[in-house]
Amino acid sequence: MSRYTNVILAIGVLAAAAAVYDMKHDAERSAEHVAALQRQIEDERAQLQMLRAEWSLLNDPSRLQRLVDRYNDHLQLQPLSVEQITRIEDVPIKPVQLEPIDSNVTLGGFAGTSPTVR
Repeated sequence: MSRYTNVILAIGVLAAAAAVYDMKHDAERSAEHVAALQRQIEDERAQLQMLRAEWSLLNDPSRLQRLVDRYNDHLQLQPLSVEQITRIEDVPIKPVQLEPIDSNVTLGGFAGTSPTVR
């Protein structure tokens, strides 16, 4: 009887050792994955910092003024006047041309004010 007990216990110990080894292997794989993700996050933060620096360089007012002076003949830019600034509520609704399904007739109207075309 003790022989069978020893064999069963030995098999149990081997199974437990295999399970612990599998858990250790999974933990190491997870740790490597976390480290890779952290490296990727740091790389993206460095890239984001570089892009922000490049954006601030491209939006430098003196650089933009030089570009305006250089290409003003082609672009014909003019300074913004106060009369050009308005609220969105003051902008008129754009008329749209609605075409009914399976018809060559176009319907004129304003977006949101005409009946539904089916």
